[in-house]
Parts: sequence; structure tokens; C-alpha cells
Amino acid sequence: MSPARRAAQRVLVAIERDGVRFETALRREAARAGLDGRDAALLWELASGVTKRRRSLDVVIAALSRYPLRSMPAEVRTALRLGVYQLLFLDRIPVHAAVGESVELVRGSGAGSAGLVNAVLRRASDEVGALFERAAGAAGTEGLSVRSSYPPWLIDTLVAEWGDDVAQALLAQGNEVPERCLRVNTLLASAPEATAALRQDGITVAAPPAPSSPAGRCAWPQALVYEGPALERSRAFRKGWVTPQSRAAQLVSVAAAGGVPAGAAVADLCAAPGAKTTHLAALLSPRRLLAVDADPQRAGQLRATLERMRVGGAEVVVGDSTRLPDHLDGSFDVVLVDAPCSGLGTLAARPDLRWRRRPGDAERLAESQQALLSRAVRLARPGGRVTYSVCTMTRRETVDVVSAVARDTDVELDDLGAMFPALRDRRLGAALLTLPPRDGTSGFFVASLTRR
Repeated sequence: MSPARRAAQRVLVAIERDGVRFETALRREAARAGLDGRDAALLWELASGVTKRRRSLDVVIAALSRYPLRSMPAEVRTALRLGVYQLLFLDRIPVHAAVGESVELVRGSGAGSAGLVNAVLRRASDEVGALFERAAGAAGTEGLSVRSSYPPWLIDTLVAEWGDDVAQALLAQGNEVPERCLRVNTLLASAPEATAALRQDGITVAAPPAPSSPAGRCAWPQALVYEGPALERSRAFRKGWVTPQSRAAQLVSVAAAGGVPAGAAVADLCAAPGAKTTHLAALLSPRRLLAVDADPQRAGQLRATLERMRVGGAEVVVGDSTRLPDHLDGSFDVVLVDAPCSGLGTLAARPDLRWRRRPGDAERLAESQQALLSRAVRLARPGGRVTYSVCTMTRRETVDVVSAVARDTDVELDDLGAMFPALRDRRLGAALLTLPPRDGTSGFFVASLTRR
């Protein structure tokens, strides 16, 4: 039995039965199985692929099994999905391995389980392609939902906001393997030093995207794309020289710090797990650094990141940023609000997100985002900068939030589009937007306000 397949099933069962987040389950099972290298890559491929492609897989299984999926134990459902995923989407996996190892996953799980999985997958080995194409060929949203494996409401939302072509590109990119990018912590190391250290641990660092390339719109000297073993196991990571962070996420801190002199007073209102907080520390050498997060567990991760990356002197506050005491008003040169959001710019990196989101999420989240941004404005000194970012593209969480706060508070909207013209958001020209299919990185909206 392949350890990667066994670990993948455990990840899928944890998500399906126990409601565990994908990232948490994957990290736990990879560590439990001691996987690295090729096995770790197969674990990611299987666990993320089955999670993303659940809709596509379930349509095929429903056509082949006389038992409804919802009536099956989670172990059986996930074994069937693993088998069908390999048959449908992984040409390099031999049929006998896809079928045989999926059967082994449920052997001993209960009366008839192995026989059921074997029977369904034997039929699938002959019919899977035709069954999928037939279902995916249905008209309208239903066919696209099967073909791309997203909930119909999410497809309709993206089409309504972006049109058919961009929406379908966003859906397709969400099913791709995300770019693996890190940021060099310039407080401790240079890019050449970090690259050399990573190579000693078997991690290959690629050259940054050329400025003339599509990905070059969002490329920074400290942003390195890498391949190989898990970054978190490298000595460079443990020493605080590097941290995983997408190129678009790095854009947020670059925009927030642009033109601000060193020694600024900085507040990060949604700081955990600390990648942007530590980036601002590296860019600005702040005389004061306030890092706030409402979640005690995530605040613990924030403290660990600050310690690992040797960012000293930060004030970590666990609590609701909208309820920070009034005596802090007017105290900060730079305030960052990287607000909790629907996360639709990270569909490739967060395989279970498409199934966790609900139609009303953007509206619900926008209310808290607007409250956070309004509070951030009061924390800034006159002339201070407030930067707002979200890893999503819905108008309600981006343009509408910034426009409402700009209308209701005494601020001026900064023209970030003039600083980064290739990333200008066509909906609000002063703001920035990275689009995953266009820019090859996660989707982020960034806007900046100056308090008068």
C-alpha cells in the first residue's frame, strides 16, 4: 500500500467526516506518515485533486453505483473518489494501481466495502471518460459545474462579475497546482544566501519572472519561486531566512510601505500568521509595531513567526481590532488591514474553499471589512497611510468597501495604479488587482487611503 495514498485518504476523511480544514489535515498526515519528496508530491496531488474535483467525481460514481454516496461511510466515499480521480485525471497512474490500492484502503472496513469499491472502479476503468464527458456536456451552468467542479452558485457569481471568458479562466486556474513562492527575510539573509541554503536541502529556486513576462507584473527581488521538499523542513526556514508567501501577498506590504521612511509606527490589524507583519518589519524597520489578531490560536502562530524571523519588539494583541482603545487613535504612520474575506483569489492553494463558501458570504464579510477599515482610518495619524487588502475579487468585498469608507471618512484615495500600472484594477483605477490566470499568482485586491 502506497503511504501517499493511505495518507491522502486520511486527509479526505478528516475533511469529509470531521470538518477539518484541508491545510490542517494535510500538514498533520504528511508529518504522521513522514512523507517527503515524491511521496509528498503524490499526497498533495491526490488529496488536493480529489477535494477540488469532488463534483466531477461524484457524478461519475453516482452513475456507476446503485448505492447513493451519502449513504456510504466516509472511508468508502473517499476510496471511490481516489480511484476515480486517478482513472479520470492521472494518466500516469496504471489502472491496476488506481483500482487495487483503492480497494486496499477499505479492506476490513465493513461488509461488502471492498467488493463495492472493486466493482465500481472496474466499471469505471472502462466507462469513466464517456460518463464524465456526457455529464460535462450538459447545457449552461450545470455542465460547467461538472466540468470544472465548482458549485453552480459560485460559477454564476463569477460570470456575473467578470463575464464568461474571465470567469472560465478563473475556474480553470483554480484547478491548477499553485505557484510555490517564498519571501526572503532581508533582516537576516540576502536572496543569494537563502538560495544557496535552500539548495543544500534539495530545494530548487527558480529565477524570478522576467519583467516583460505576464508574471513579471507582480515580481519582487525577495520573491523566489521554488520546487522540491517542504519548505518548512529546510534549515533556511527554521533559521527565519525564508517564509512561504505568494507574490501577490508580497505586493500588499510593498504597496503599504512604498515611499514611507524607515522608523515608521506600524499597525497590522489582522496580523496572523505574520507573513505581512514580518514583511513590513523588513521594509520599514518600524520604531513601533502593533500586531493584532482576534483568534488566540492564530495569534500564537503570529508570535511564533515573529520569533522565527527575528522580529523583536512587536506588541501582539489578541482581540477585536475594531475595539482597540481610543487612546491609540492618530498614533500610526502605516496601518494595514488584510481583512478576513471570501478568499476566492486562493482557490488553487485552498482546495476545500469552494465547498466551504456560501452565497451570502461576501455580503456578510463586507460588513466586518468596512468596520475594520473605518477603525484603521482613526488609528492613522493625519497624513498616515491605511492599506486595505483582501485575497478575493468580489466587488462587494473590494471596491464597495473602499468606496464606502472613502465616502464616509476624511481620507484621500491614493493612486496605487500609477505606481503599478500593469496591476491597475479596471473597476477602481486607483486600486490594484492581481488575477490568477493573468498574473500566475494568487488573486489580491489592494487599495490605499491617506488620512487628511
